[in-house]
Amino acid sequence: MDFTLNNEQKAICRSIRDLCNDAFNDDVMDDDNHGSFSKYKWLLCGDVGIQGLVIPDEYDGSGYDMLTTALSIESLGQYCKDEGLIFSLCANICTCIIPLCQFGTQNQKDTYLPGLASGRLIGGNGITEENAGSDSSAIQTDVTKNGDGFVINGTKLFVTNAPVADLLLIYAKHPGGMKMADTSCFVIDTQNPGIMNGQTFQKMGLRTSPLSEVVLKNCTVGTEDLLGRERFGMMVFNHSMMWERIIMGAYHVGAMEQQYQMVLSHANTRSQFGRSIKKFSGVSDKLVDMKMRIDSARLMLYHTCWKYDQSKADLSDASMIKLMTSEAKVKNSLSALQVFGAYGYMTDSHVQKQVRDSLAATLYSGTSEMQKKIIGEHL
Repeated sequence: MDFTLNNEQKAICRSIRDLCNDAFNDDVMDDDNHGSFSKYKWLLCGDVGIQGLVIPDEYDGSGYDMLTTALSIESLGQYCKDEGLIFSLCANICTCIIPLCQFGTQNQKDTYLPGLASGRLIGGNGITEENAGSDSSAIQTDVTKNGDGFVINGTKLFVTNAPVADLLLIYAKHPGGMKMADTSCFVIDTQNPGIMNGQTFQKMGLRTSPLSEVVLKNCTVGTEDLLGRERFGMMVFNHSMMWERIIMGAYHVGAMEQQYQMVLSHANTRSQFGRSIKKFSGVSDKLVDMKMRIDSARLMLYHTCWKYDQSKADLSDASMIKLMTSEAKVKNSLSALQVFGAYGYMTDSHVQKQVRDSLAATLYSGTSEMQKKIIGEHL
């Protein structure tokens, strides 16, 4: 396995770095304080091809493999300080674009993929409900046949991108059938009168990534809106989660690298007792631990991406990446806060934002406990 970047990979990573440095990092704290999603930044991402990384070229994308996509998202995490934007992009790619690419009909691809690639359209998915979090098969949103179409009723919680989305993939349960085999997935345009946003949630971190309820009331859809085939929803969901856990891991690795460079610079320039604080073992030990977590996570990430591109990866590989990188991100953020001390605890400090942004990493895309359960079942 040779993970040396080729010229095309180097070029996309450079373009992402330049975009972040030029356009993304000046107003991050203000946007975070106000919980503001930036459609302007989203469209700039579309201009450099971030949303189109995995979309085939016939739909105006790049058609990259898993490793190249992960390298690109890692670069985004390394240079973009707006982690809410990164999170929304990853959710858009993994929970909407990937399922459409893999399971969409020709008409669905023609209708949605070019707009998603350019950034003109924003997508997401709705599966979580009040009594269906880690147990996604326990959803109560129901779908019934209605002539040549379907009618959907229910409420989804914590839907990333919902307040700004143009389309959502909604998972609903048919009456009867086996618990894991009675769910279908539907591609629903948010202009459909039967779907609407409910409560908008205010989060501790990742505040620039919008989040709300989605309420479906007698939402009528046609057979052309079915993704894959009927009662195929869990297959669609598991495929999207495999991508999401790996790609979120790439974001985590990049964000940890950005943070580490910031902490290292501070440790070299901040002096106490007549010498830089990096000279003290209490600080240097934290830097060593941070560096080891990053390098270990990066190697595991690249190896898992390589396995996926060789059709050798399974759900436990994705869960190991998610578990390792999310736990490491929290630990590194707390270490960064300790090195910065009181300066890092101030509300205008980027360090405190990194801590807040990191805490959700062990929750989204499946909690750390669920990842361990999946890994354990594959041992």
